[in-house]
Amino acid sequence: MAIKLSKKGEYALRAMIALAHAAGGSLTIQQIATAQDIPKKFLEQILLALKAAGLVHSKAGPRGGYDLLASPEGISVRRILEAVEEPISMPKGARTAAGEQAPAGADSALRLSDTLDDIRAYVRQKLDGISLADIASKDLPEEHVEALMWYI
Repeated sequence: MAIKLSKKGEYALRAMIALAHAAGGSLTIQQIATAQDIPKKFLEQILLALKAAGLVHSKAGPRGGYDLLASPEGISVRRILEAVEEPISMPKGARTAAGEQAPAGADSALRLSDTLDDIRAYVRQKLDGISLADIASKDLPEEHVEALMWYI
């Protein structure tokens, strides 16, 4: 089973890695787009979302550009992905209100919903445990690579 990261999520991670490598300096949209091979117009949208999420800061002018608002160690992969994607949320599902009669098949639907809840919680926990510094370094632990592969 292949679970893929969207292009938007991938580009957001790549842009953030470029900013992490800038070591406290700022980079222009053009510099990031060129270095990371990201379409400039798409990158503009991604950087706006990252800015709205409080992950990056923009500076106008000839010495302007984007920089990180926190250290790479303090930014989780989950925060980056959820800035540009839907949050990793619990499924809406087969739960019934207290005292209601469950429809036929609801028991198996509830078990499936509970299992999906567990999977999403696991993925959120793993992505919270991977920092931008981890993915920006060359020594990403294998367990973190696996967690990124399981991102839904």
